[in-house]
Amino acid sequence: MLARLLKLRHSSFLRGAATLSGGQVIATAVSFGFAPILSRLYSPADYGVLATYMSIAVILAAVANLQMARALVAEADEEQARALLGLSLLLAFGFAALTLVGVLVTGVAGAKGVEELGFWLLLLPATVLASGTGSALLGWANRHHHYRLMSGYQIVNVVISSGGALALAWGGFGARGLMIGYFLGQLAAFLWVWIGSRASLPGLRGLSWSDMRTAGLAHRNYALWTTPTSMIEQVSGASPVLVLSLWGNMLDIVGHYNRARGLLMLPVGILGSAIGQVFFRRAAQDIARDGHCRPLFWRLVAAMSAISIPSFAILAVIAPQLFVFVLGPQWDEAGHIARILAPVMALQLIVMPASKVLWLYHRQRLDFFLSIFFAVSTTVAVASVAFLGFSPEIAIDVFAGVQILLYLVYLSSSILIVERDHRSRQGLAADAAPAKP
Repeated sequence: MLARLLKLRHSSFLRGAATLSGGQVIATAVSFGFAPILSRLYSPADYGVLATYMSIAVILAAVANLQMARALVAEADEEQARALLGLSLLLAFGFAALTLVGVLVTGVAGAKGVEELGFWLLLLPATVLASGTGSALLGWANRHHHYRLMSGYQIVNVVISSGGALALAWGGFGARGLMIGYFLGQLAAFLWVWIGSRASLPGLRGLSWSDMRTAGLAHRNYALWTTPTSMIEQVSGASPVLVLSLWGNMLDIVGHYNRARGLLMLPVGILGSAIGQVFFRRAAQDIARDGHCRPLFWRLVAAMSAISIPSFAILAVIAPQLFVFVLGPQWDEAGHIARILAPVMALQLIVMPASKVLWLYHRQRLDFFLSIFFAVSTTVAVASVAFLGFSPEIAIDVFAGVQILLYLVYLSSSILIVERDHRSRQGLAADAAPAKP
């Protein structure tokens, strides 16, 4: 046992995951540390405005570089990967410009439901640009195992956004402080990843449009299937916020929902993303070498299940009392929403890294159609509940139920893909084996 533990210490997979998780644990601790203070300085409605803006931003960010940032991690050839990096950055600048046009048209047309965002809408292009270029540079960092840069990105964002919101609240900025802090965090993280990647950027000058076009065409499935899939997933996840805020104008309940989901997503998103990024790179290497990643996949599922299920079972029991104790009495509703969302988060922590096998085994189309079906189901279900006049809590119950079904289907699909490939390989090996005399 001791020998095995000492051997694990030298595992590149565990070292990479530990570096990412370690930095992101710091970011989580900072967020949790600021949460009791900020939740007493800002109201649920303030968080509702932030949630509405972020919901729109993450949907647009999913399209910013047509998911070429993911392709460059999986690309085996270094020059092709460099061309994908250049293409990703170019696409991000182009889509940010399109977002600016869309924002101006929306403002002129006076689109219903965005009045509460007001001036903040004009900052959407900057958010899209930061997200699109940042994800490309983080993908490049992941490819070259620069996990400290990736880890620092999260820490800088959280420290500056939370610290900025706190300082601005004390400085008398009122509700605006929460939004300004969010943008300050984005700016700081943007600068962090650009400065940290400066050694790679000069190499992009020699790229031609032909190089980038060839690399993009080689990975067009990411643009054709992964991009709309990612966008649809974001729409699905944001549907309660978009329906309740833009349609129902229920900023208070949106704020409770955003605070509950945001705090639950801190450990889920941070740990799931860290493990998922390392798993994606390591599994891509295993597939390139062995043709499959089955052992790594099952170790991942077993480990994530052992962490997730007991943790969120306990949270579901104590959530209402915990949220009131930590955030203050005005956040009682957020605790009840956290209890509803606990099973969703437990499954998401398992499925987030495990479902990456759909991309690794080139099942982007399946991923796309699954995402469409469940996004439409989630959005229609939530919108129907709101339209029929049921309480917002019922809309959140419906959202949670559909999301649980979504993650179960994704997990089942991932398992079937890995096992079907394994059985197929066993059959080929048996056919190729010489017959015994």
